[in-house]
Amino acid sequence: MKKLLLVLILLLAAGGTIMAQSSSYLDSVYQSQNVQMQEDQSEEADPVEALKNEIYETYQIEMIEDAAVNRWTRSWLQVVKSVLASLPQEFRSATRMITLDPTFMPYEVKYNGFGERDGEILIGYGAIYPSGVYLNKFKAKYNRLPTESEKQARFKSILVRGMTYAFQQANPEIAKKWGQVYTAGTINTRLHGPGQDKNMIVSPVMSLAMVDMAFSVALYCSAGSELKSKASERYNFIRENVMGGKTVSGWGNVSVDDDSGTGNNGGGTVETPGTRPPPEIPEGDYMPVVTEADVGTAAATIPQDQQKAPEELKSDIAEVFELMPKFFSTCTEAIVYYPTTDTEAAFSSEGFIFITQNSWFAPSFVALDAESRSNRFKAYLVVEMTKRFLFFHPEVTKKWKETFSPNQTTFDTYVDLCEATLFYFQNPQWLKDLNAERYDFIKSQLMKGAEFD
Repeated sequence: MKKLLLVLILLLAAGGTIMAQSSSYLDSVYQSQNVQMQEDQSEEADPVEALKNEIYETYQIEMIEDAAVNRWTRSWLQVVKSVLASLPQEFRSATRMITLDPTFMPYEVKYNGFGERDGEILIGYGAIYPSGVYLNKFKAKYNRLPTESEKQARFKSILVRGMTYAFQQANPEIAKKWGQVYTAGTINTRLHGPGQDKNMIVSPVMSLAMVDMAFSVALYCSAGSELKSKASERYNFIRENVMGGKTVSGWGNVSVDDDSGTGNNGGGTVETPGTRPPPEIPEGDYMPVVTEADVGTAAATIPQDQQKAPEELKSDIAEVFELMPKFFSTCTEAIVYYPTTDTEAAFSSEGFIFITQNSWFAPSFVALDAESRSNRFKAYLVVEMTKRFLFFHPEVTKKWKETFSPNQTTFDTYVDLCEATLFYFQNPQWLKDLNAERYDFIKSQLMKGAEFD
């Protein structure tokens, strides 16, 4: 126990320095998003429903949401409407539904195309609110945060990327024909957050050529002249085979990357796994050490009632550990409530998870009731627990790569496994229907047969 406390003190001391250095920038990000959240929450329901009905009547596309978690707002529906108005019917008709994902997973866009889900575009939290990686890159390149119009232009590009996958499924001969263009040079297909497109499930399979086409179509719409100058073969193919000869006026393409031109970099690193063996699995029930960190002046801007972990948060921790098999849960040795001004939801190192004040108290882009707030926190916790498990069990990461994606980076594999584990915990039947192989892998390799309702 003394050794554990010493490690915690060292980690907390280092963390406090990092937070102090970044607090002013992160505060500005937090505050700018907070303003938008409040504006979105103030919108009335009737205009929103009217806009959804108008989009369906005009384009036969349903705007789907789970009102108990995430809701479309009037401003974002207006953005969707402007995208649909600018696209030709031949391209647009492959999309039947645009769904705001009823989770807080910060990916950008998904498309699975199986069964009755063909033509459904899943919009993630990260499409509306850019990831910290994107914001940091934007800040470094332009010395400012993106404007609302720039965030909307980015969203438009993301939406078209998802719609391209639906178009590919509806027009397999065109998708196949793209293979001839795909060999002509490269364009950037970079993402700046979890949920890489190459990990998404598309019927019958996602290929790098399909990803390339989706990004190319998005660039055609957002900055057509740029695509034409860089890759005229792609531009001409899209104009004739995808857009029916129509050009799109352009929504702006504020890149945060240098124009190196080479495909999806995935990005991100992970700590070196397996540097010490997994903790011993004790007899009886298991709960990690749950404690609070005193970060001194780093918490000065945090309201007094948020400087201690609320009882509801502690209860949620107990509920998750009661459900999880010990083979998985014992890889989390300690959980520390860490009140800071950082906007990260949680972070971790070796067997320790640091839950920030924002994991519980930070507002969402919709108002959260007690159940929704609890579910959001449990999602953060399960994702971090998965990372701790993978730190102690590198053989599972290796097996996932061999089974599903041999060329995947370790970082992308972590993203993939964390997302699959969260869905296994929160939406098991959905994951099982979507991809039974991934469901069975999580069940056997991480959960040792444990299933959740």
